[in-house]
Amino acid sequence: MGRQDFMLTASNQRNALTTGFYASTPVQTAFGWAAASDLGPGDLVMTRDMGLVPVAKVHTEHRQALWSVHVPAGALGNAGPVMLPPGQPLLIQTDWAMPFSGDDLALVPATALEGWRGIAPHVPAEAQPVLQLTLDQPAILFIGPGLMAGCDGTDDTVFDLHRLMQFPRRPILPLAAARHMMAQLVADEACEAIIALQAADLRPPPNLS
Repeated sequence: MGRQDFMLTASNQRNALTTGFYASTPVQTAFGWAAASDLGPGDLVMTRDMGLVPVAKVHTEHRQALWSVHVPAGALGNAGPVMLPPGQPLLIQTDWAMPFSGDDLALVPATALEGWRGIAPHVPAEAQPVLQLTLDQPAILFIGPGLMAGCDGTDDTVFDLHRLMQFPRRPILPLAAARHMMAQLVADEACEAIIALQAADLRPPPNLS
């Protein structure tokens, strides 16, 4: 929860928390699940709020993330393990999101989930290209399967007020706020587990006679 936030000096001044998907990440499309590397402009992907929408463009980055985030199978309802760049936003449902997002859903950087349900940092043995999928407008994609991830829209979306009003963009929580929310969630689930164990200890032993 207290990982140091590294910054890299670059011409675009981008944070070192890389976003995007690795080549093998499954993405739900009009024809079922496909690896992110198989997608190209025009391919239809399934979104949470807008149904099927076309991919506007795909950009491959060969800049290595400082680490990846390993989401084990079942941690978030995902069928299999998933590896994501640390800055890739994931949609999390919890009542603790209310003060930050106004509802029980929040987009948080994947690295903020480290330490929760077995989710942990992982340093890859070799550099892996990261695919940046861009849609016509920002949306939530189904990946994993079983996970929902934020995906950017084209720059012109910012200037299209009509589309922004139809489908307002869900903001990504800043890393500090996301970690604060997750710390509360981890503590809450730990308390629930302790209460469940105590309740189990208080149950009378089975009658074996």
